Amino acid sequence: MREHCFVVLIIFFFNCCLNAQLAWCVKGTPGWVVPERLELPIGSDLNISCTIDKAYFEQPEVGETCNSPQLYFKMSTEMGGKESSFKTEPHIWYINDTTILFTATNLTEQDASYVCMCGKNGIDTSRVFVGTKPSRVLDFDCTSYDWDYMFCNFTTPKNSIITKYNVSFETQKNSSYHYPVDCNFDASPIVNCNITSETYKKFSEHYYFRLDISNPLGQETQFIEVNNVERMILARPGQNLEVLNITKDSICLSWEMPRRSNFIGGVLWKVFVTPENFSSITRPMWRNNSSALRDVLCLTELPFAGYNYLLELRVRNNKNLSRWSPPLNYYFRTASERPDRPPRITNGSFYVYSSHYVHSSEAQLTQLTVYWEQLEKQELNGDNFSYVISEYRVNGTITDSSKIKMDMNSATIENWNPNAQHELLIRSRNNVNTSVAASRLIIPAITSEDTKKRVPTKIRSVYHSSNSSYTLTWLAPVNSTDLINYTVFWCNSKPALQSKCNGSIHFEHVAKDRLQFTTQSAQPISLNMAVSANYGDRNTGMHWMSCSRDVRDDLLKMEPTIEEITNSSLAVKWSTERVCPAILTGYNLTYCHRPAGKPDNCTTKVLDSNAVDYTIHNLEPYTYYSVKMFMYSSSRASKYSDELINRTGEAAPTQPRQLEYSNVSSSSVILTWKPPLKANGVVRAYEGTFHHDNKTEYFKLPASTDELVDNEKLVAYELGNLTAYTHYEITIRARTLYSSEPSNVIRFRTAVGVPSPPVLDVDNTQLSTTLKWTAPHRPAGRVEYYEVLISQRDANNSLVDQQSSYISGQRQNHSCVMQTPVCTPLYRFHYQVRAVNVESLHPQVNDDLEFEEGRKLQQCNAQPPLNLNEYNQIQSFGNESLYRLHKSLWVTHEVSCSPDRSSTQLLISSAELIVAAIIIAMACHMAYKKLQKMSDIDLELPSGLKETLKKPMEIGSLGGLCGAVDAPSGGIVCTRLDPSPQYMPQFMPDNMPHHDFSNSGNESAKLLLANSGSNCCADEDHHHHHHHHHDQTMTTAGTLPVSYMSMSQDLLQHDDEQQVLATEFGNESAAGNRNQNVAGGGGGGGYIKPTQMKQWSANANANANVNANPSMAMPLSGYVPVQVLQTRPMPAVPPLAAASPSAATAAAASAPAPLSTLNSSNYVQAADLHKLPAAVAATTTPVAPPPTAMSNQFGYTAMEQLMKPSPVLPNYTQPTMTTTQHRLQPNIGGYVTPQDLNAIAHNRHML
Repeated sequence: MREHCFVVLIIFFFNCCLNAQLAWCVKGTPGWVVPERLELPIGSDLNISCTIDKAYFEQPEVGETCNSPQLYFKMSTEMGGKESSFKTEPHIWYINDTTILFTATNLTEQDASYVCMCGKNGIDTSRVFVGTKPSRVLDFDCTSYDWDYMFCNFTTPKNSIITKYNVSFETQKNSSYHYPVDCNFDASPIVNCNITSETYKKFSEHYYFRLDISNPLGQETQFIEVNNVERMILARPGQNLEVLNITKDSICLSWEMPRRSNFIGGVLWKVFVTPENFSSITRPMWRNNSSALRDVLCLTELPFAGYNYLLELRVRNNKNLSRWSPPLNYYFRTASERPDRPPRITNGSFYVYSSHYVHSSEAQLTQLTVYWEQLEKQELNGDNFSYVISEYRVNGTITDSSKIKMDMNSATIENWNPNAQHELLIRSRNNVNTSVAASRLIIPAITSEDTKKRVPTKIRSVYHSSNSSYTLTWLAPVNSTDLINYTVFWCNSKPALQSKCNGSIHFEHVAKDRLQFTTQSAQPISLNMAVSANYGDRNTGMHWMSCSRDVRDDLLKMEPTIEEITNSSLAVKWSTERVCPAILTGYNLTYCHRPAGKPDNCTTKVLDSNAVDYTIHNLEPYTYYSVKMFMYSSSRASKYSDELINRTGEAAPTQPRQLEYSNVSSSSVILTWKPPLKANGVVRAYEGTFHHDNKTEYFKLPASTDELVDNEKLVAYELGNLTAYTHYEITIRARTLYSSEPSNVIRFRTAVGVPSPPVLDVDNTQLSTTLKWTAPHRPAGRVEYYEVLISQRDANNSLVDQQSSYISGQRQNHSCVMQTPVCTPLYRFHYQVRAVNVESLHPQVNDDLEFEEGRKLQQCNAQPPLNLNEYNQIQSFGNESLYRLHKSLWVTHEVSCSPDRSSTQLLISSAELIVAAIIIAMACHMAYKKLQKMSDIDLELPSGLKETLKKPMEIGSLGGLCGAVDAPSGGIVCTRLDPSPQYMPQFMPDNMPHHDFSNSGNESAKLLLANSGSNCCADEDHHHHHHHHHDQTMTTAGTLPVSYMSMSQDLLQHDDEQQVLATEFGNESAAGNRNQNVAGGGGGGGYIKPTQMKQWSANANANANVNANPSMAMPLSGYVPVQVLQTRPMPAVPPLAAASPSAATAAAASAPAPLSTLNSSNYVQAADLHKLPAAVAATTTPVAPPPTAMSNQFGYTAMEQLMKPSPVLPNYTQPTMTTTQHRLQPNIGGYVTPQDLNAIAHNRHML
């Protein structure tokens, strides 16, 4: 493993040398500093030189250069202070091209490093320590520990220069030999020195220490004397402690005390004995009884038997300044003893329960409880303490006392007979024995007269919150004869038991002429009190402050609540469910102001017994108040309720104080004020209002928490964005949840600022030019004067000349006049004006500034001219030591002196506008002519269509509305017809309605018009109006015109020799079927869409067949689809040579023709009208089903294509048809416009 590591190390070193960037492979150092370490006194001068090694930087491995101009020093302290760099004189001096010298004078105390730097790289470091000569130690102190060793410590004085401390001692003064002391400096500046047992001289009373202190700046020797005995701390006593004897009032202890032979002058003892829950006690006889080996201490006259004590014992040398040892803490308990006394009891220490009376002829039995004052804890004298009734007599006869229920503070006798006299002896008992003495209580027989006339009444208790005491008051009994005195009882109340005590009861006798008693202070808040009236041989016992119908029951402590809190009131509510309403007289409510956490300035309100709430008004906002109350009856009062401490709500604070301003500038001001004297809550913000120029603005500043603690601390705020030279009026409000009243008003005017530019107007004539301007919109000052600058520039925008003029701003007339300059081609004049405000830096000084008159090519003179005072005043403003000028931006008016160039440009622009207007007018005229020409196109129908119109076409089968989904048969193509076509008589349809074509437009407009109508060409529903089909004329609802042509599914019939076009004018009203079209979603007018196609009737000329099978019908609206042409049964067309009317009449219905090579599609291409071959005649069939439609591509047909001549076909006379021959429909692509139909009509002789 070691060989492997060695090989790795060799490879690593080899790679390092190959890498020219690694410093390990570079020879030498970059330079050095002289000296490398300095220790100087405070106030000295410092000189450090730094030299670079050129040979180091010439090595190719370094790759950097450095010369003396790049050198500088950087200083950093060991305490982590701020670094400082020194790069220039007087700290850096360049000696030659490789060396610089750093100098510093009057150095302060420091521990610093001065690094010579070349750029970002360090060359070398010099450590500098600046301090003082050695100083004496001020707190040298030593402590000896039980004659075993000595420990000394001291603090080294602060010094940046490292100082050495050598400590030694001798026990004989001026001895030639000193013992060295081992000191630890790790906790510097605290130095700890330890004199171990090897060098410690236990028998020497005096130690003479020598401190040799040295550093490079000097040496110091300090001598210190230490008294070994006075500095001695003995060991804690109690080693091998033993108890020699213990009694009920004493204890003797013994322990070892080593090294007693070393004590000089003896040992002093400090003995404290502390009984549990008592303060420490001491006795003069508690002294030590020492022998050569052990110490003995006997503690006698201890106050309590069977009680716990703590012994605290310390020892020290018998020297005035010696130190006490650590204490011996020993807990012990004295021996037990029988109780010294029985419980205290007095006449009337019993309570008779009146509610337990049982009225019978034999006896009146009830329950009685005897109360006594318990012994204190230190009087118990042992464990297992209790109270016993040692003897119980009824009318002098000893009675078994085992049935008496005993408690620690009372005994209860069940089935007590009030007509008999009872006598009890009560003793104390512990684990040792019963007390010798006994307390005797005699309970006399109690008659009904006693309970009525020998009972104190109206027992009331008042609680004093100032010292936590109670005052019990009562009224004397009705019968006061033989009354000796009263006994007042009190005890801590027991929860849920009004006549029980929690702990011992206390009592005190009161003279019979006194009817009140006040307890001592520091009583608990809840206290039960009672009183008994003591007669010579009669006593009715204790009477509690009770609430019952016999007015002797307790009134329970109230539990009020705070229901509502405002900033000036508290709403108190309480319940009377646990109170005896019959005896309740009223309530006593006390509320106290608690500004510092203690009740103060209390107020008491007496409330009626019917009240269940009370609102305390006129309280201070945001202040703590305590509320307590009690109820009282005619005979007594309840205890005070627990204090309810609440804080009132926040209110508006008092106004901020002493609002002032300072540091007024043109745009800001510093405002200061003091917080409100009474915050009345938490001041969250300050709201400011400032008025200026008939406007009111606001600002807001969050409050600081410091202001809540110190309301005398000034609040400062800088109000910015103000307008210069403007009067302001400012007030401040403080805000908690509510805003305070405004503070005092301050008024000030902001300083002079920069005005806004004036508005310039120039009036030119051939002889003079007048410059007029209006005052700045925002003057920001008085505008003392205006500066007018007239400059001349050439074609290259170079300044040729400029002159300034000044016009007083205090005049009403803001203008100046000058001679109109001579107009030089391609030259321009700039007229500039700006407003100037003057701020006086020294208002009391008024100096004039001399003005140097110069040559002015253009001079603009004020109107009227400036007088001497105005001129001198304006010139004096140029003194920068006296005035500060605030100048607005220049407002500029330019005058060009090249009239030919501008006129030519204007002429060209005008010509361009005229040409553009002519072009636009011509375009509008041509568009108008085109529209007018297109609106005059006539419609000519093919002869086939006209012949078809002669037949009673099943117009009803076309559907009531264009595109209505519920029409009985195919749809129609709707378009407007021109009035101009002339029809041949044989092709003129019967009952042709009159059409209005006065507003016809181009193809797109007509198609859009047809599509935009709600229902296009409307036919009345054939199911409802077929019997008057030809009687009704075409109507439109809304804006539809009446002149529309309906093209049925028989629109085109074509073979190789002829075409049959059938057109029919629909004259049915669209009003009946309009709603059907809308509800069905069909398109009104326009093109017949494939989505609206349905099966057509196979019978083309019989309306009855269509009506008989309405499911085969389909409305068309707009486009003529291929399916229409392919599926519509067509009449058979024989060749032209064999055609005759009779043959045609006898022909049967045509059979379906074979499909052509053209594929069916959405729409029929107009260009494909002649591509359909002639169909082969078929046998007569009644009705043939329509063939299945096929898909095909489609496009649009241009007008020019329709206008081209087609092969001439002979005239065709429609035969009378009894049968129908199915022919393929032509494939018309795109859409058919009214112009297309007109073109077909004009070229009918070619079909």
